[in-house]
Amino acid sequence: MGYKQYQQMSEQRGWLNMLRISNSPTIVSNAMVGVAITIHAHAELWSERITTPPLELFTPLILIIAVLLLLYFSGMVFNDAFDAKRDEVSKPDRPIPMGIIRVSQAWSAGFFMLVISILIAFGISVTCGLTTTALGIVILLYTFLHHAPLFSVPLMAICRGMVFIVDVSSFSEQYFSPLLWMYSGALAFYTAVLTFVGTFENQQQSRASYAVWLTLFPAGFIVYTSGIQSPITWGLFIVFTAWIFWAWSNFCSKEKQPVHGMHKLLSGFALLDCIFIAAVGEYHIMVFSLICFALTVAAHRKILGT
Repeated sequence: MGYKQYQQMSEQRGWLNMLRISNSPTIVSNAMVGVAITIHAHAELWSERITTPPLELFTPLILIIAVLLLLYFSGMVFNDAFDAKRDEVSKPDRPIPMGIIRVSQAWSAGFFMLVISILIAFGISVTCGLTTTALGIVILLYTFLHHAPLFSVPLMAICRGMVFIVDVSSFSEQYFSPLLWMYSGALAFYTAVLTFVGTFENQQQSRASYAVWLTLFPAGFIVYTSGIQSPITWGLFIVFTAWIFWAWSNFCSKEKQPVHGMHKLLSGFALLDCIFIAAVGEYHIMVFSLICFALTVAAHRKILGT
């Protein structure tokens, strides 16, 4: 009997499920932070000049969003391909255990997207190609080591933290500013906490619910160090805190599955990006991250993000 006979959902939906397409707006939101960092670094770099050279944003931004999305999707597909046997027991409703997508198809698609992302990145610049390759290597390391908490948490944190570095490298390596490293570290910390909490996702009541509150640290750090004078940044921090409280209540509730809490933490990436962008005063760019937040929340109602 062929694998098609076991289908309980369309193959198209199976791929969307495997790609965790509902989380993809948060990658676009991350890219907007890179734009804000670049604009800020560009202004500082030329602050002592009478005339400031123009900054080309549109073309590099479109290309790097494509690169980052391909990297993200490849990582998601690799994860399902590697976990195919394990998911037959723990997650039988995943596309591969259901027989909708073959393991070989998943591996092929993952490597295809990874290679294409690197080629596009080298087309942008050598620096962008090198940073993208480095991120691709970390993604592969995570794929094969993610069942060991000692490796999974730091590797996933590095993966997400490097997104800002890859993003900014698409504009120019001269924008590798202290702000970039600070924001990358803050994003990595948030990701590390989310990954740790996610290891308990399948429990009815997560034993790691207390750790959810640690996600406030990177936001609070950025507000204190960069955006303390901005009432908009403080307002966003209050909204972010309320969102994290809601996520924590989901993890603690006996009536709701922790997946609701995980979805809030995942969409929280975009809210955190709003704080990052507002802290440097690029409010017009922040609007795009707010839209990405809304899109992620809405998409999670249709397709699981975990």
